[in-house]
Amino acid sequence: MKTLNLAFLWHMHQPWYRDERSGEFLMPWVFLHAIKDYGEMIWIQSHYPNIRATYNLVPSLMTQLEFYIKDYSSDRFLALLAKDSESLSEDERLVLLDQGFFANPRTMIAPFWRFSELHSKRTLYKNAQEASRNFSDEELTDISVLFLLSWCGNLLRRTNGIVGNLIAKASGYTQEEKIGLIETLIDFCKTILPMYRTFQEQGKVSVFTTPFFHPILPLLLDLNAAKASDSNLAIPSKWSDFSDDATRHVEDAINWYQSVFGISPPGFWPAEGAVSSAALSLMAKHGIQYTCTDEDIFFKSVPNPHYRIDLYKRYALNTENGEIGLLFRDKALSDLIGFNYSNMDPQVAADDFVSKLRGIYDAVDFNAIVPVFLDGENAWEFYDNNAFGFFNALYERLSNIDWCKTVTIPEAHRLESVPKVTLNSIGTGSWIFGTLGTWMGHSEKNRAWELLAQTHELAKAHYDRLDAETQYRVTRELMIAEGSDWFWWYGDDHYTPQAAEFDEIFRGHLKQVYQLLEEKPHSALSDPIKRIRVDTEHIPQSAPISPNIDGHRSYYFEWTGAGKVDLSRAFSTMDTSGTIIKTLLYGTDGEYFYFQLSGGTEQFHDGGYELAIDIKGVHTIAHRLRLSNALAKEPYNSTKLKVALGECLEIAVAAPLTKPTDQIEVSFLLYKSDTLIQRVPVYNSLTLKTPNFDTLWYI
Repeated sequence: MKTLNLAFLWHMHQPWYRDERSGEFLMPWVFLHAIKDYGEMIWIQSHYPNIRATYNLVPSLMTQLEFYIKDYSSDRFLALLAKDSESLSEDERLVLLDQGFFANPRTMIAPFWRFSELHSKRTLYKNAQEASRNFSDEELTDISVLFLLSWCGNLLRRTNGIVGNLIAKASGYTQEEKIGLIETLIDFCKTILPMYRTFQEQGKVSVFTTPFFHPILPLLLDLNAAKASDSNLAIPSKWSDFSDDATRHVEDAINWYQSVFGISPPGFWPAEGAVSSAALSLMAKHGIQYTCTDEDIFFKSVPNPHYRIDLYKRYALNTENGEIGLLFRDKALSDLIGFNYSNMDPQVAADDFVSKLRGIYDAVDFNAIVPVFLDGENAWEFYDNNAFGFFNALYERLSNIDWCKTVTIPEAHRLESVPKVTLNSIGTGSWIFGTLGTWMGHSEKNRAWELLAQTHELAKAHYDRLDAETQYRVTRELMIAEGSDWFWWYGDDHYTPQAAEFDEIFRGHLKQVYQLLEEKPHSALSDPIKRIRVDTEHIPQSAPISPNIDGHRSYYFEWTGAGKVDLSRAFSTMDTSGTIIKTLLYGTDGEYFYFQLSGGTEQFHDGGYELAIDIKGVHTIAHRLRLSNALAKEPYNSTKLKVALGECLEIAVAAPLTKPTDQIEVSFLLYKSDTLIQRVPVYNSLTLKTPNFDTLWYI
């Protein structure tokens, strides 16, 4: 009987948040995901003896975790949480009231009645200054403890007595309990890497890694990789030869892995799935046996592929340094777990996933490998209970079917019964649209590269006169700045409220190179690269989207590629402080049009507002909907229209356009007490025509 071999890869990564000058962590995400996800994922798997998986641990992430173990006070925010609330300065109180609720409101705050109560109170005040005057020291202590508890995964909640007791207590925490909790969580962090080593030695998992600071290796090796991935990409005006750094990222990752696991890494997940022939050749040169990338690269690399058939074979690439095994991820299956199943009942989601596997099984006439690769940490906060119910349902089903088994990636490549295809070249690109445009092409991204290249050239010119310690520190700062994450947040394609902080951290690493060289930092490094306002009020859609309509901003991929209308830009220099809706995102997958209205939408929960949805053209909808907390509790849902209210307002309209001449005119009108207070877009309707997914939009 043929077998379907399911190969999971869970990728664990966070940017480098540590300031190399002060040793201080500027953001706490490494620690928070450690207590929520890194041990959690492998612990859930451990309850199912027949489940195998591959985990990818980025060296820079795990190195940061070890700094926490040595001294958690090096984390600026964790040190603030540890302080007695009575001793907090006014500035520290403001930070706590701004950042102490950085958790998913639905899945992480709402399950704690006291945290939800405090969160609701915080929303009553326009800013942290106003809130500070109305929060007691006892409430700030509760916020600190409940914030940490909300980030604790099920492994801690179910097996750690201190965590369990504090959850049961619910409120009224003491300073001693808070310090005890932090110390308990740090002790837990010490168990994470040993857990992975033990499970790998037992054969239950395979652990891969990534070039050390998570760089886009094809770009470091060759600027032309950007054009090779997409001929329309603009490239930076200044460049440097980063090839030695690329090699160092690979070698440092291998050395780190050997020091932790006692063996050489069997495989690399390349940062962002970004590959090129040169990048894979470099890996092969250093003894890496296996790597992986996205199905978009499959279409660039495999001549005349029969998708849903050829994708599920074993692949290898011939390089000048030998052969390297290769698997291409099934994007649809991977994205279902990453972005869709979080809003479904866990049992239904697990059944749906298994049914789709069965569809593949029935379609192939050979033993197949189904590669499912995705982020192993960020998605779970959008699931109830950190996806505990989903994974248990999924692993239970996979453990009890005889036509499918799970395998590690090395095991998959050793399956001689699976057809093998050897390639002599591979397309260049990443798992984001199959290009490198997420990291190069936009003026902000290119400006960051130009400043990095300029700093790199200066360092090379001075390198030989430096002592060994300074050489090491200069090289390390440059390698940190070469990480993919800085470039991710530049441009208009991804959003984070901390974009300015990421920009400052990136430029800080370059400034430190100048200081180590005893040179005055270039004046341009004092100017923000990130422009919070976009250059134009309207950015067209760049890729198909299929977001969940739930009123919440799911993980940032959900609206990646959406069109954007910056409503404040339409007013130019006029005062926009009275406008409520600030931004309109829009897009389509060919069957539905999706819209997200954001800004001051928290006002809608109080009632008194109505939204008129006005669509004219080949499809006509004229619907006026009351906005209130009732809509937040139960979305409006009809055959043609779905509307959900949460932290934003999201709308789906069934309006397929089938002919090139089809179009619709869309506008939204916001009323309060029957008075029109805002029109979206401001002056004209949004004209949407039949999407062409080669060029995407004609507007």
